[in-house]
Amino acid sequence: MKQIYILTTLFLIGITNLNAQITDVVTGLITPQGILLNGNDLYIAEVDGNKISKIDITATSPTPTDVVTGLNGPRFLVLNGNDLYIAEDIGNKISKIDITATSPTPTDVVTGLNGPFGILLNGNDLYITEPFSNKISKIDITETSPTPTDVITGLNGPTGLAINGNDLYITELFGSKISKIDITSSSPTAVDVVTGLNLPHQLLLLGNDLYISETGANKISKIDITATSPTPTNVATGLNGPTGLEIKGNDLYISDFFGNKISKLNLKPLSINENTLNKKVTLFPNPSANLLQIVGLDKTEKYQIYSSIGQKISEGLISNNQKINIHNLMNGLYFLKFEDGNTIRFIKE
Repeated sequence: MKQIYILTTLFLIGITNLNAQITDVVTGLITPQGILLNGNDLYIAEVDGNKISKIDITATSPTPTDVVTGLNGPRFLVLNGNDLYIAEDIGNKISKIDITATSPTPTDVVTGLNGPFGILLNGNDLYITEPFSNKISKIDITETSPTPTDVITGLNGPTGLAINGNDLYITELFGSKISKIDITSSSPTAVDVVTGLNLPHQLLLLGNDLYISETGANKISKIDITATSPTPTNVATGLNGPTGLEIKGNDLYISDFFGNKISKLNLKPLSINENTLNKKVTLFPNPSANLLQIVGLDKTEKYQIYSSIGQKISEGLISNNQKINIHNLMNGLYFLKFEDGNTIRFIKE
């Protein structure tokens, strides 16, 4: 009944065609929702297919292959090393698989949840949205038998999550808004970030831009989280029930739930501030597999590296012509931020 309620709510919004900016990546899926990139592999949660499939996004005509079947309403995904965590909405649990296994077998991580949807990993803490309990809970994935604890209650259909420092951003599907909480607070209080959205579903943070899948409006919008009163602007319209979001390079991948496909939009030029006040500061090579060399600094600077979801990965000091070792980073998009706020994006390959 839970799944039918949400799907019926979304279906009543009406469906429109894709606009010219959007290109199809793969079609013929079964209500795709959560998507996650690992290198060139895009993992897809097919809700009504009760499975996880994957495609190679570098292929000319990507063909989905099954990764694991027999799940129970898989929604959103998180990767930790080789472990792919899966929110099973109808199964009321979080399970995981080893993506390096020849025939991955799901194992239960935590059961007894209430229709888990969105999941986000911050350190060892896995945050879980439970929209039918109107709350966020969390577990410590390093525990032998993780026990969920409430982070915040009293929300209005929370589904998607994104994190920026200590701020956890939350889509409140039935509240038509994005709120946020301070996860370091002993009793977090939700603060409205932006209201008046149309069934906001999932979030993706790129620099200061928070991308939002508005399933009810068949579009992707975005806000600047540094603005005093953030105002949503349209990024792409004419989608078909957009839910999941993922990024690689300049390409924004979107799961079209009712279109039964994955589409993509090229964001170039990216809307984040990639320029620095000192125009001479550059890094190379980009993309890079091991080292980044910084050129153009006139003094030693503090720096921080953030992932594409806004999670701080590392920090340190850098001087002109010195190199930063990124060998241990997973492949993907990152942001090198200097102390004065200047930011340069780079890709680890």
